[in-house]
Amino acid sequence: METSIVIDGVSYVFVTADGVTELKVEAETTASEDIEPKSVHLPNIWLVTRGNGTPLFGLKPALCDKPFRIMSAEKLYAEKAQWFEPLADYYRELVWVNPESSQAGTDAFVAYKHFTWQEIIEYAIVDRPSAAYGKQSYADWKVRDAGGSGYLMVFIADKPYWTDGIGQIPFAVDTFRLYWEKELVEDIAIEKTIVTGIEYGDGSLFGAKADYNNEYDNFIILRATLWASKNFHLEVVKHSASPIRSTAAEMTTTSTTYSPVSTLLLETPISQALLDQYGIWNKQVAQ
Repeated sequence: METSIVIDGVSYVFVTADGVTELKVEAETTASEDIEPKSVHLPNIWLVTRGNGTPLFGLKPALCDKPFRIMSAEKLYAEKAQWFEPLADYYRELVWVNPESSQAGTDAFVAYKHFTWQEIIEYAIVDRPSAAYGKQSYADWKVRDAGGSGYLMVFIADKPYWTDGIGQIPFAVDTFRLYWEKELVEDIAIEKTIVTGIEYGDGSLFGAKADYNNEYDNFIILRATLWASKNFHLEVVKHSASPIRSTAAEMTTTSTTYSPVSTLLLETPISQALLDQYGIWNKQVAQ
């Protein structure tokens, strides 16, 4: 199988055979007396493949990186690289996606579990107990059949993502709603959601390891929290009751109701302004 990719205006061909993908180098005819070795111009790309060698997508390496690599998605994941949050650590720009990733039945297509943003939302807006989002628990989106199903990557709106990143969305939406109903102040609820995400960074319910890293999981939690703040409505109902026999809390009930506006905040990377405002993980490290 051959895959043609245009990189920096130059077309390169990659050949996949027997589970291995290599750059195809065309032979060049030279004079018989020419004994000088010819240099091969390598493309500036990290080509990410399935385990069987099928090319999936390409990333632009940073200036300090090795400029040309062909590696499996598992290898890339182990190196913590990501392409969907430019201000998070280990970011590398996405420069190519195999067009067959959207064509059902192809090798590239089956590398992912496929979703729309609305399907992610429909899972996230279901009200569940907070503990249900713990690692391997029944609402842990990454491993549930209705969610990531154990796939390493998911594909949403023509773009790949690490499954564990998108898996932060249902947790963040549910946690924000919980805090908003309790605190009644949007910004306080946003900040408490982020802090909770940091404190339970590894997903464990007991003995969790806090995550103050400037990495994509905290960014996706912030994305989802901001989205929830604009796509839910807080309703506060005061009940008629005697204050002598009832506390203020007992006289008031709160609830959050899904009121869809847009998926834009879920789809859009965190800006510098939002990071400066809500990037609590960076502020904690600075202290």
